[in-house]
Amino acid sequence: MRYLVQRLLRFAVVFFIVTFGLMILMRLGMNAPGDPARTMLGGTVTEDQIAEITARYHLNDPLIVQYWIWLKGMLTLDMGVSVQQNLAVSTYIGNRVVVTLFLGFYSLLLALVVSIPVAVFQAYKRDSFRDKFLSVMSFAFVAIPPVVMGVLLILLFVRTLGWFPRTGEKIYPWDDPVEHVRNFALPVLALALPVGAVFSRLLRGDMVRTLQADFITLASAKGVSTSRILWRHGLRNSVFSLITSVGLQLAGIVGGAIVVEQLFNMKGMGTLLIASILSKDLFVVQALAALIVATVVMVNLVVDLSYAVVDPRIRQMRALS
Repeated sequence: MRYLVQRLLRFAVVFFIVTFGLMILMRLGMNAPGDPARTMLGGTVTEDQIAEITARYHLNDPLIVQYWIWLKGMLTLDMGVSVQQNLAVSTYIGNRVVVTLFLGFYSLLLALVVSIPVAVFQAYKRDSFRDKFLSVMSFAFVAIPPVVMGVLLILLFVRTLGWFPRTGEKIYPWDDPVEHVRNFALPVLALALPVGAVFSRLLRGDMVRTLQADFITLASAKGVSTSRILWRHGLRNSVFSLITSVGLQLAGIVGGAIVVEQLFNMKGMGTLLIASILSKDLFVVQALAALIVATVVMVNLVVDLSYAVVDPRIRQMRALS
């Protein structure tokens, strides 16, 4: 319990630093010092409109006061209003968040589903031709960033073969599962392949060391089946680096999603974030940044807590600390 409280306090500190720092940077980036309302409204506006926006969002108050008002609104799911669209931010970004959640979840899931069996097989067949071939392939995928991977997938599967649509329109799986898969397949592959290659490299190295341990030799001598040795004894004692990497790579998936959404013209959080920064739509940018920071930090918290599930000794050490 003490460990959980400590991690939640760290989450609160990181959340404050990022979101408050973003508010300051957005203010500095506005071209009308001392009059952010004029910049937020854009175009030709009247003094009455400027006064209304300034009063509504307390833009003349100190930044820390503005931040506190915004934070209280966030806690009640009142994220403010998109001045450019004249819509509540929660309404404006709602559908965009769903698209990015699907993209990130599918990418992480596919990366794990592919990398774990590949790494276990490589460790079992270490130094064989198949192990070396898969190692070369994983190095190649690690070296290819998502934007390049996306371009290659478009050239092959869209331009040449015509199997998938160029634009990843948002189609919910419960509306049309087939079209949902077709729309998300290439963007997910563009994100998942480089990340999965990182996972497989880490897990393969740990598995090779684990399979050389004395308890593995003892299990083999006692007649335990190869599949049980690999998947129960070997994998369970080799996943710590993989678990850590999942938390670290999540930030890369979020960053890659911004590029991939632009490349496939998907209406997700990434495209909206870039458009909102360019149009200086402050409350949309703050809300999106808050969601991204909260997601990344909470996933890393889950990753830390999962260590105790994999190894009970960690749970006992935390209880004694």
